[in-house]
Amino acid sequence: MEDARKGQPVPTASTRALLVVDPYNDFLSRAGKGWPLIGSVARRVGTIENIQRAIVASRAAGVPVVYAPHHQYTKGEAAVRFPNPSQLMATRARFFARSGRGSRFLPRLAPAPGEFVAGEHPVSSGFTDSGLHEHLQEKRVTHLSVTGMLTNTCIESTVRAGVDLGYHITVVSDALAAWTHEDHDASIEGSLPMVAHEMHTTDSYIATLRGARP
Repeated sequence: MEDARKGQPVPTASTRALLVVDPYNDFLSRAGKGWPLIGSVARRVGTIENIQRAIVASRAAGVPVVYAPHHQYTKGEAAVRFPNPSQLMATRARFFARSGRGSRFLPRLAPAPGEFVAGEHPVSSGFTDSGLHEHLQEKRVTHLSVTGMLTNTCIESTVRAGVDLGYHITVVSDALAAWTHEDHDASIEGSLPMVAHEMHTTDSYIATLRGARP
């Protein structure tokens, strides 16, 4: 079926997926290492509640929910040859330490039994070395809606990679957060609208699910 206005295939529940990037305790738990900075943005935007609403609505509509987790720090692992500032900070702060609570998914955003969890992406894009693209191709997903962390790093990288790989990408703008209000707003108002095919709020994303064909 074609959308006459855009000349593009109309997505069905089976050709859509909701992607949740890095919903770790270290980002989104009040006890997480990143919460003292991220918390201000997340509270303003309603990040946790909106990711949860998007997940619940997607599941109810039969739209698959898939997860793209970040690399977890392991003591004694080989050092990255050319670490960037984010990697250096994560290593020094032991972000997402594999043996700790910080590397676990925030319980209210965790995968349900049977939902796909990609391999850990090493830097920013949820598609890199993770099997995410292969899984989506196998399931014939063409339209991907993106939520999670952090707006100006892993989300931007994942969105750009998804477009390069040929997906129709929607960003759910109030289901994201970053270290600072400035970082988050610069992405939402500047970078992401220039890359993604659509920008939605959680409310408008859920509204699109109501019209989705099975």
